[in-house]
Amino acid sequence: MLLSLLLSSFIGLSSPPLAKDTLRHTSVDVMAVGSSNGTNPFWTRSLQYGTVPVENPTGIIRVKTGKWYNPKKDVDWTYQVEGTGWLGKDSKFLLSEVYLGLKKGAFEIWGGAKREVIGLGDTTMTAGFFIWSGNALPLPKVHVGTRNYVNVLHDWLGINFQLAHGWFDNQGAIANSYLHQKSLYLRLGQPISSFNLFLGFNHQVQWGGSRRDSKGGYYDVYPSDFNAFTKVLLGAGEGILPDDDENNKYGNHLGSLDMGLRYQNDQVAILLYRQNPYESDRIWSLNTINDGLTGLSFTFKETNIIEGISLEYLYTGNQGTNQTFLGSLLNKQDHDYPNIVNYLNVRGRDGWIYQGRGLGTPMIIMDKESQQGGGLSFAYNAVRSMYLGIRGTMPQQIHWMARLSSTLYDYPVIPANNPENYLKQFSASLNLQKQVNKKLGLSVQIAVDQGDRIKNTVGGMIGMKYRLQ
Repeated sequence: MLLSLLLSSFIGLSSPPLAKDTLRHTSVDVMAVGSSNGTNPFWTRSLQYGTVPVENPTGIIRVKTGKWYNPKKDVDWTYQVEGTGWLGKDSKFLLSEVYLGLKKGAFEIWGGAKREVIGLGDTTMTAGFFIWSGNALPLPKVHVGTRNYVNVLHDWLGINFQLAHGWFDNQGAIANSYLHQKSLYLRLGQPISSFNLFLGFNHQVQWGGSRRDSKGGYYDVYPSDFNAFTKVLLGAGEGILPDDDENNKYGNHLGSLDMGLRYQNDQVAILLYRQNPYESDRIWSLNTINDGLTGLSFTFKETNIIEGISLEYLYTGNQGTNQTFLGSLLNKQDHDYPNIVNYLNVRGRDGWIYQGRGLGTPMIIMDKESQQGGGLSFAYNAVRSMYLGIRGTMPQQIHWMARLSSTLYDYPVIPANNPENYLKQFSASLNLQKQVNKKLGLSVQIAVDQGDRIKNTVGGMIGMKYRLQ
């Protein structure tokens, strides 16, 4: 639940589990998407792994086939192939997921492009984890790690780790650049304990590659040899790339330091979590410690009209522009104060994007998708966002989920702008899903956007999912 989750291909809500004797599965989704102004609503297109475009087509067709791991086997294999087609003014075909994996006990290795979210929190109702949210198409990777928490010390300690090498696309300023990605999370307490403490971190690096618009200079080609990889792996290095992150490390570094506390009993599980982002070692000066994602979720264990509630607050208004109270209290010195830690943007490289969509939280909206316009960067990335997600089951086994977000957008500047100048944005959606029988499911969504950052929109989606196997 806490690190990496393969979400349902059915937009917005999770589908009922497959039959117990079914490992192989094949399904077809057909959806019609529309809006009042030609732009899909925010909560229709966000967190859908890049399979729902910003500008709406007349329809979406998605075909998926694959095989799950057999839980009874110590050694087994899995695969998934999914294609998504957009039908309309700009028709397009996407290979939206494809991977092949092998497990041995609690460990696995896989290669391909697989749906993931990275971070600690409530994956079912989040507005998007800060670093890796499931908002863009999956990157192609080779991945090794645990499939979930591996229990040691009589189950009082759980360990979950991942290590991956991936490839970015060649659509932006840098061609043939790599992704380095790793994470380590610990769970203190047995899985059945009333209280669990979670601690961990994740680390992503864009590195290597060459400039598409060659300047004829030394930095037209970024280092990608073994020495560079060791620096990337360790997050070390000095003085090689003057236009990279604040410490001029090899590549651009991005990650979060996470912690969570869970309480559970027979009726409810309550999770309080915090994701503290970093793009350099300035996090240790505590000068950006008030930036981050804070969440509180309630998951009720019985089927009812309300089965889950998620509250999140995302704040990225500091970015190193002012000394935090905690930093001042502990007399921490920031060697780079007051320069800006420009979240999700990368100097000299592309931002944290893939196939034209943001990899991080969708609450920080890409300029290209905004009313203000622009390219593949995130100019208004100083945000203050409140989010509420609620889900449950109504009579007749109709599953529902509502999302509401209210956000203020600003440039990260010194001193801070007048709050009256903030761009204000409200977005909401309501999804309904009904499983008609074992093979056929229907869904409908209505959504609305109102504010200054993205276009005012009323729209939604109707869909049908049919399981062939």
